[in-house]
Amino acid sequence: MGMTTHTAVLARRAYKQTCFYSCTQTFSSISCVFATLLFRNLQWLDRVSPSTPLHGRDQPLSASPQIGEKKLLNAISGLSRQLTQFAADVNEQFTLVNSRLLSIEDRLAAMESITVWKILTLRREDGCTILKLRKQYAVFTTLRQIVGATNRSKAACKTYYETVCRSFRYKHPDLASQAEAVKRSARSRARRKRLLEARQSVLAEDEVGLWKCATIDLMSDEEDGIVGGVSGWIVQPPSFRSQELTELCATLQSRLEAIPKYRATHHRRLQNGLNSDRMPLVTYSSEAENRDFMVL
Repeated sequence: MGMTTHTAVLARRAYKQTCFYSCTQTFSSISCVFATLLFRNLQWLDRVSPSTPLHGRDQPLSASPQIGEKKLLNAISGLSRQLTQFAADVNEQFTLVNSRLLSIEDRLAAMESITVWKILTLRREDGCTILKLRKQYAVFTTLRQIVGATNRSKAACKTYYETVCRSFRYKHPDLASQAEAVKRSARSRARRKRLLEARQSVLAEDEVGLWKCATIDLMSDEEDGIVGGVSGWIVQPPSFRSQELTELCATLQSRLEAIPKYRATHHRRLQNGLNSDRMPLVTYSSEAENRDFMVL
């Protein structure tokens, strides 16, 4: 960015010098023309002097001054018209130069913004180069200094930094579909987490042991949809969940929907759709395996 500003300053300075040089050349040209015309008229005036008759010595001397005065007046009138034309041309050129000087700041600002956009576009295309963005690096460094050098603070700063960089990279047009898939997955996971916490709040004492190994990934997906003109959530249970846990989830969900506050603050579950296409996790607890929470 500093190099771009320096280049803009140099361009502005060079443009002003060019305009000044153009104005100087214009004034020099006008001065030369005016001096040439004046010199020619003075030479002509010497030739029509009263001491030298125009048509010889036999012509009366009184006629020469009158003819010379008329020609001199005509010459002065022609010179005045030429100077008026030159003045109009100079005013037109000055108006053009003034308009250029007034718009140079806007043009340079536009050039700077275009240059910055190109730099950000190039950085956006490369996933590694994006990590060098000054703003995000400053945020990362500040968080490290404020929170401290503990392992938890380092992990939090790293997670935040990677999240910001990932979201910036997903703004690239070529990654639009991938960004939408990541966004949909994150929304579905957030809904499963809320569902797990809500069902856990209505557990009975004899159901705690069975529910102990229930995880977010064992909860059903809730996708937005419309059935019979009514909008709500279409439930998609995971295909790898055991039948025992599925029956317990149905019981807990019935208890939740019997609470008026829960019904008022949550979308309506319309129907059970097809099983979710999510795959089971590679790693899972041995207790969940022993209780047959997952069908593998």
